[in-house]
Amino acid sequence: MLRDYQIEICEKVNGAFEAHRSVMMQMPTGTGKTVVLASLVKQYLNRDADCSVLIVAHRIELIEQTGTFLNHFGIDYGVIAGGKRPAVLKRVMVASVQTLSSKLSSLNSLLSPSLVVIDEAHHALARTYQMLWTAWPEAKFLGLTATPYRMSGDGFTDLFEVLVDSWSVKQFIADGWLSPYDYYSIRPDSEDQQEIDSLRKRGADGDFQMKELREKLDVRPSIERLFEAFERFAFDKKGIIYAIDIAHAEHIAEFYRLQGVNAVAISSKTPTSERRQLLERFKGHGSLELRELSLESPQGSKQLTPVSNQNTLSTNLNSLISIQILVSVDLFSEGFDCPDVEFIQMARPTLSLAKYLQMVGRGLRPCKGKQCCTIIDNVGLYRTFGLPSVDRDWGAYFAGYEELGMRDEELADGNEQFLWLGSGDLREENDADIVRIISHEGMQSQFTKLSRRGFERRKKGKVWVWIDMINGVEFDRHPKVINYRGLELSTADGDTFFPRISSKWIDAKHGISRKALETQVGDGIVWMKLYISLAMPDKVLQLQAVKPNQMRIYKDEQGKVYLQQDPDHAPVSEEEAGGRKAFMALCDKGQKAWEEMKKRIRKSTLQYDTKKRWWQLPEGSIKEPYDGKKSSSLYHIIYKEDGQSKEFWMDETSGFTYRHRPVLCKRGFVELLYDGDVVYIQNIHEERFMPYRNWEIRADNRICTIGNKLYFNEEKDVRSYRIKKRSDDFRMFVVEERIEFDEFIIINEAGKKLEIKTL
Repeated sequence: MLRDYQIEICEKVNGAFEAHRSVMMQMPTGTGKTVVLASLVKQYLNRDADCSVLIVAHRIELIEQTGTFLNHFGIDYGVIAGGKRPAVLKRVMVASVQTLSSKLSSLNSLLSPSLVVIDEAHHALARTYQMLWTAWPEAKFLGLTATPYRMSGDGFTDLFEVLVDSWSVKQFIADGWLSPYDYYSIRPDSEDQQEIDSLRKRGADGDFQMKELREKLDVRPSIERLFEAFERFAFDKKGIIYAIDIAHAEHIAEFYRLQGVNAVAISSKTPTSERRQLLERFKGHGSLELRELSLESPQGSKQLTPVSNQNTLSTNLNSLISIQILVSVDLFSEGFDCPDVEFIQMARPTLSLAKYLQMVGRGLRPCKGKQCCTIIDNVGLYRTFGLPSVDRDWGAYFAGYEELGMRDEELADGNEQFLWLGSGDLREENDADIVRIISHEGMQSQFTKLSRRGFERRKKGKVWVWIDMINGVEFDRHPKVINYRGLELSTADGDTFFPRISSKWIDAKHGISRKALETQVGDGIVWMKLYISLAMPDKVLQLQAVKPNQMRIYKDEQGKVYLQQDPDHAPVSEEEAGGRKAFMALCDKGQKAWEEMKKRIRKSTLQYDTKKRWWQLPEGSIKEPYDGKKSSSLYHIIYKEDGQSKEFWMDETSGFTYRHRPVLCKRGFVELLYDGDVVYIQNIHEERFMPYRNWEIRADNRICTIGNKLYFNEEKDVRSYRIKKRSDDFRMFVVEERIEFDEFIIINEAGKKLEIKTL
């Protein structure tokens, strides 16, 4: 049974063949191109009893996959592969392009297909494919691909007359046919990104030169960073890692195995029988874990295996133990079907949009129990090509973007970009070189509204304007769509942004400045008394009141009331909260607990031992450096109390102690240390040991605000000013100097005093 979009694309292809001899069909990776192929062949055979079909693929796995679906549709077929002529000819033949090209002169006299189907047709510009058009000039041609794209910028119009494309990736995610995803990538200023940016040489195919890639990335530090990212974001998940070449794949797999992860490198050089066995073990990951494999005596007690049987046992276990990670080059970028792949890690940079989308597409197949796919981009590909769900103009690629006078990166970004706002963005991960770019949360409901609507150009008086069909905002030039922490915003100038939500509170007067976005903290976006929560990305709330215990009261357009404990927590409806009074009591309790904790924290300084010239530690303590790369003044202290192991971390300079392993990061010019949910400022002296909550600190490279205190980076003593008023865009402040409390100064974002008023 075909899905609705598969029925639709079949109808479009059949309609295209009424007017054209050769048709290219585009469907995103993971949406069932091979099912559509088999269905189209079945329909074609039913229409014409005398017709014959030749299906061409470039790898044995694709041939086998095609055969599986042909069988499912009850289609009898033969195979031409392995460099051999077929013993028996059937109405449908599935052939490898390598055998066809080498035996074309002899096969041409045997085969007379009326329809030739090219799988993964973006390869069809190669000479071996072009020979097919010459061999069978009367046949119809159908090309299937997820990416009608060539790095050279050439189009496909010399082989195919028309492109028929399916839904966008957004629509497939919105309707549940593709999986939502979490996307993590390296920072622009990370060591790996700097190495990639330094790549200058190109190979014969126009992509990066393999030798230079190996020199830069097939090194131990880079592989260690790969594992750190995997360990942090996908440690318990099953997935595929894409490497530079076979040697790089083997080095990655070996390192992961040394860390206790069952990873296997697999390539085109892996023997076919071994490759099949490895794939079966990978597809069966989770059904048999190593910890379940134990030999037991008849009485049930575990026995040691005799040495003489260990080799046999090892062989048997290796054939049974499932594989968590496949490390490959390009082997599984096309045609590999394993829906329960939970993460994709990219360890190879590329200049090819097709390779990028084929790689990430392996993880976007939905599967029962799979909440989302985790994509770990260790080579910063999204900054070149956009996110996997970007709307792309495949028609322009098909026609040839060089001929249209467009740049590859313009088309690759489509109509959507990610807003990178520097170190002040993405709070929870900004202690590392790799951060979350977009979250799966809210993606499906958001894409449901976005997938079918975009921008419309209309004439208004004597001028043309662009209208965002979702929020109704008018622009004087074509706007772009920006992803900010999973929310979509439209902008024409890159300085003012409008949430793509249909709301009476969103209009041309309620834009969000770049500075306001840059300094956001907490659960969502707050501006001009409006609020969008990341937990409710399709709803705008209006702030009604802020209580002394930090409880916030909002209402939506229908007047429904929402309550929020503080900016780090998502709001809940008044009904869900059990009523305003009950929620107020909860917030009071939370505020009281916070104040009590602050009192305890302020007593967290060790006594100094003048004789030992060191802080007094519990007897028998073990002292370990925190992290030599980040801070030499932090130490991990392990000790025993009442027979139980305990630990804390300490600052060697001050003797101040932390309850959790500190996380060091930066927000603008401010250096922060996270101790669990508590945040400390390290480089403003008077604030150093004051505990704060994450949302209390807003900062960029020039300004930091903490509650009603304002600090400027450019001031040598970094003294504080008392804020009386400030603008929503974080650019203008009315402050009170500490010396003359009757004088108020208006200060702009650069720290310039604009006006002094005496009140």
